[in-house]
Amino acid sequence: MYLVKNSPRALFAALIPLAIVEAVLLVYALAGGQVKDPVGVPAPDQILVLYAGRMAMNATLLFAGHIVLRQWTVSSRLAYGLMGGVMAAVSYGIAIRNHIQLTAPGDGTVMTIGLLPTIAGMIGGFLYGQFAGLSPVARAAVDASAADASGKRLPLAFNGPVRVRTSFAGIIIAALIPTVLATLLPYTLVPLLMNGFGDKSTAHIFAAVIPAQTFMVMMVISVIPSSIFMLCVHHAARAMSRRNAWEYAAIGGVAAFACMLLLAFAVPLLAFLVVPAAFCGAVMGAIYRRFAGLEPMPLPEAVIATDPNTLVDADHPSRHQHGVILSN
Repeated sequence: MYLVKNSPRALFAALIPLAIVEAVLLVYALAGGQVKDPVGVPAPDQILVLYAGRMAMNATLLFAGHIVLRQWTVSSRLAYGLMGGVMAAVSYGIAIRNHIQLTAPGDGTVMTIGLLPTIAGMIGGFLYGQFAGLSPVARAAVDASAADASGKRLPLAFNGPVRVRTSFAGIIIAALIPTVLATLLPYTLVPLLMNGFGDKSTAHIFAAVIPAQTFMVMMVISVIPSSIFMLCVHHAARAMSRRNAWEYAAIGGVAAFACMLLLAFAVPLLAFLVVPAAFCGAVMGAIYRRFAGLEPMPLPEAVIATDPNTLVDADHPSRHQHGVILSN
């Protein structure tokens, strides 16, 4: 039996999705404040303290959930993903209850906005289980079980043929890439590069054009087809015996380019999306390979023979050529 290790490095990696989501929500709140009441915008020190407090609360709850799972001797990455989502939702609820935020969500948006940190928490919990590593509960018991009846020590590591595993969490993480690229990049980075933070039109874009609801709508629309696309790319790479991240990126980029090119023939207005779709498919393939991991190749299925007379030797001619049977 194995347990997930205590790892500060893995905790830092797990906090990255939460830090991004908290920063995006904070920018939305600041932009909305500039549009409604420019004079009442909080000072930078107050914003920094608020952001640090939210991240400290997320880190504390995430590590507490890890300790609970260790006590329950649970080490699966699925369980850590669910734990991260629950802890992020609890952190969001505490922030709403105690007003640990710049502005309160609007009417009818509390649950919608809360899904963003919850999803980020699920990704963060999965990342913690991915990067922390495993340690045996009792090394002596593992060493004893690693010896056969003759006293010969068996290897603890598998050294046979492997393949890329089918990972549900990896598919979900990769399926979120189109949503991130389609909502954050064109509507966030481009206005900032063109106008900067000081332009009120930029603040208006943040507050009115791309609220958190837009991200949720894009995610609902794209997550299912993106998941199907990523599953097809994974099985295509597995059929070609490809395991490298660059090979997955190349297969994903070519597949996305081909799909968008076919759509462009039907809808010519989509022709300008061919190259961005190829880039997005390449990123999805590389990210999936990074989080999917490897698994041993399955053993071939056993052949069940009902009649011993039908069995032939290994050097029998029928194993090297086809036979023709004339029948009435």
